[in-house]
Amino acid sequence: MGFAYDQVLYPGFPLAQTHPDRLATIAGLLGMTPARPDRARVLELGCGDGGNLIPMAVELPGSEFTGIDLAQPGIARGRAISEALGLKNISLRQMDLLAAGADLGQFDYILAHGLYSWVPAHVRDGVLRICRTNLAHDGVAYVSYNAYPGFHRREIFRGMMLHHVRNVQDPSKRYEEAVRLIDEFSKYTRKGELARALFEEQRQHLAETVPWAVYHDDLADTNRAFYFHEFIAEARRHQLQYLGEADFYEMQADTYPKPVVEALDRFSGTDVVVKEQYLDFMKGRRFRQTLLCREEAPLDRSLGPLRITDLYVASTARPVSANPDLREGVAELFRGPRGSALETDYAAAKIALCRLSEIWPQSIYFPELLLGDDAARLAGILLQGYRLGLLELHTLPPHFAAVAGECPLASPLARLQAQQSAVVTTLRHTLVEVDDAIDRCVLLLLDGTRNRGALMEGIREFVPSGVVSSEESVTAESLAVRLERLAKEALLLG
Repeated sequence: MGFAYDQVLYPGFPLAQTHPDRLATIAGLLGMTPARPDRARVLELGCGDGGNLIPMAVELPGSEFTGIDLAQPGIARGRAISEALGLKNISLRQMDLLAAGADLGQFDYILAHGLYSWVPAHVRDGVLRICRTNLAHDGVAYVSYNAYPGFHRREIFRGMMLHHVRNVQDPSKRYEEAVRLIDEFSKYTRKGELARALFEEQRQHLAETVPWAVYHDDLADTNRAFYFHEFIAEARRHQLQYLGEADFYEMQADTYPKPVVEALDRFSGTDVVVKEQYLDFMKGRRFRQTLLCREEAPLDRSLGPLRITDLYVASTARPVSANPDLREGVAELFRGPRGSALETDYAAAKIALCRLSEIWPQSIYFPELLLGDDAARLAGILLQGYRLGLLELHTLPPHFAAVAGECPLASPLARLQAQQSAVVTTLRHTLVEVDDAIDRCVLLLLDGTRNRGALMEGIREFVPSGVVSSEESVTAESLAVRLERLAKEALLLG
């Protein structure tokens, strides 16, 4: 496996679902007392080049981060980036995770993304062993893996492609031949047949996936899927218990129509693991991002609304009405990017949701949304919005600026990345493409030493040099618009 990743680098990137703030939020809602994300120890197994850990280390200087990976090229690249950024709170180590033991230390959060399904059984056992041995008492482990029944569809084509490239060793040729096979065969299936729909789905998947990801995923020597109950049985063998999913929305059965909820209750009763398995059957889920904790950790799944009153709230949900009526007793509908919707006639909730939509991506501390209103009632409505995927909840205030200051400072990681690429990491632990050449130029200049005048001079120096090709004149007004855009993308430090 290490050889494959030495041959074809698997570039890392931020995974918002693995961020310790996300994990701490969910663990707290379910009755645990997790470590503060800004004072935590985090371990990532299969860290690659640190594309996920390095942004966390930049954002959370009071926490310590350790990454281990078998492939040397990724570790070397990650170390070079860490050194360029002057990071002292991260250690990237080339090592076999099977060699990791108790001496590695205790961690509040352990991450294993894109690893479990792609390694042999004895290594999978090692992943769960580490999640038990090295996990702190109130720690949270994140493990992602391919899931049945949905992955059965992907396996059909994985088998076809592996057979087709069985004698091809060159990574580029393996990818090209595999894609060509699916493209060709998708043309010859008959309309209206199930095979046509399945081939089209696979063709679309390959078209949307970068070649290195196809090489390491679809064409990997090992790529296993598991029914949820099988994975949990293995976790229990290592004295770990099911906590939840990194995407809280995916755990909510009662967001479905009432007949669906009643059917799930009949089949699963009160057993959360059984219910999650039946949800997978119903959804045809093919990938899971499961959170585990030690079997002795006390959990409380009652999900009382007052648990969110010490959290920060953010939301992309927008009122459906162009001019929402914020008076008490008048129902208004708010809709989010996933299509979910929340209707409320409670004035305080409508005001809060409108305020959050206006300041996105910033968050607000829950008590600041109260305005003297009933905390339990407002919390109940906002918690329902979180369950529907309309809201975000955070344990920490945002680390990015809402507006640009006198001498704006951009994320040092984003500035470093912008020297080579238009795709940079935000302070929300996501990727964004800064595709406007002058925006990218501004980003590079935001080192915290330049005021507006110096920034305008800097841009003018770049434009004639050919680094930025644009006829746009640089004005105070156009610079303000660009700085506001970068702030909205969560690229400026607060």
